[in-house]
Amino acid sequence: MKYLLALTLVLALVACGEPGENQAEEATTAESAEGSDWIHDDLDSALALSAETGKPVFIDLYADWCGPCRMLSDDYFSRADYQEVLSQCILLKVNVDNYPDLAQRYSAQSIPTLILADAEGNELDRITGVGGSPEDFLPIISAFIDQGL
Repeated sequence: MKYLLALTLVLALVACGEPGENQAEEATTAESAEGSDWIHDDLDSALALSAETGKPVFIDLYADWCGPCRMLSDDYFSRADYQEVLSQCILLKVNVDNYPDLAQRYSAQSIPTLILADAEGNELDRITGVGGSPEDFLPIISAFIDQGL
């Protein structure tokens, strides 16, 4: 039993690595999983780009600690079929823990909250939460975005 406990501890330490060692790698992975088209935490830049391109703004209100938020980012938005649909929008991710004023502006009561907005930042529609598998949720996202086109 002592050996099993010691082996478990050693494996856990090896798997975790040094403190902070994987943080930069995780951030890079998250960025590449989402693609590089996301604007982070800058509504003004997203609105300016929306006015310039005529595309609606797709706002993902999230938090790092939110499991469904991470699932959307890692398992849904990183897929090629989602990226194709999302390419019709200016993409903005807003961490509600760092920018509570933006969460309040859009009256986000829970996360994830997805907002479709026009170039002035007016809300056109919203989705709260994640509905089903990536395959089931894609038509919902597609119809959601079509409202702003």
